[in-house]
Amino acid sequence: MTSSQPVTRSLGGADIQLETLGDGPPLLFLHGEDGTLFNRPLLEQLAQEYTVTVPVHPGWGESPRTGQFRTLDDIAYLYLGLLAEFDGPVPVVGVSLGAWLALEIATKSTSRISSLALISPVGIRTGDRTTRYYLDTYASPAETVLAASYGDPARRPDLSGWSEDQFRQLARANEAATYFVWEPYLHNPSLLYRLPLITVPTLVVTGDRDGIVLADDHVKTLTDALGGVTGAASISGCGHRVDEEDPNGVAEAVLSFVRRQP
Repeated sequence: MTSSQPVTRSLGGADIQLETLGDGPPLLFLHGEDGTLFNRPLLEQLAQEYTVTVPVHPGWGESPRTGQFRTLDDIAYLYLGLLAEFDGPVPVVGVSLGAWLALEIATKSTSRISSLALISPVGIRTGDRTTRYYLDTYASPAETVLAASYGDPARRPDLSGWSEDQFRQLARANEAATYFVWEPYLHNPSLLYRLPLITVPTLVVTGDRDGIVLADDHVKTLTDALGGVTGAASISGCGHRVDEEDPNGVAEAVLSFVRRQP
């Protein structure tokens, strides 16, 4: 497996940090709320078979957030330009907020997307305004958020050896996530009604102990709304951060799905 040092390049009038890992056909990976800080094991698994392109969204890492990016929908248009640079359609894998972003992109065009793998996706909601669809992680006790995020709290990341720069990156990620998901909370009210436009094969991977998504019918609501062939995989004993808790299990599900696509 080869890995390039992250580079900053201009894309759609924005300076975006990009990293490339692995050898093989291309795959686009869209990170979640914490950026790429905790995705390394999963990325390395995917990079065993694919050349994985990992952009850092505006506001995370070293990618500045400028006035043109007010919503994830704005970032989606940026990545349509990135997808156009590949020779043909590629698989897109997204985690949590990144899965939401993948859906936003695909509702606009799937001409450069061969398949979608959505890991712990957010971005939609149903029900009345007084019923919680997602756990309010900003108002809930830290212990509640921890239990919702990890099926086994012992598998949460150990930050004891982190550098000052890593903590800075995490703080910056928290700030960016809050900016993009706070209002409306963790969803785009229009997205659910656009999902029938997505006709590429789509896999949804979740942890069976996900406590961030409170709606029991979340996966069914999502897959029923999509316009193409869908599948779902549930990883036992994992919470919302299933990509961190069981990167091998998630990679196996995603790679098995992507390999089957034309």
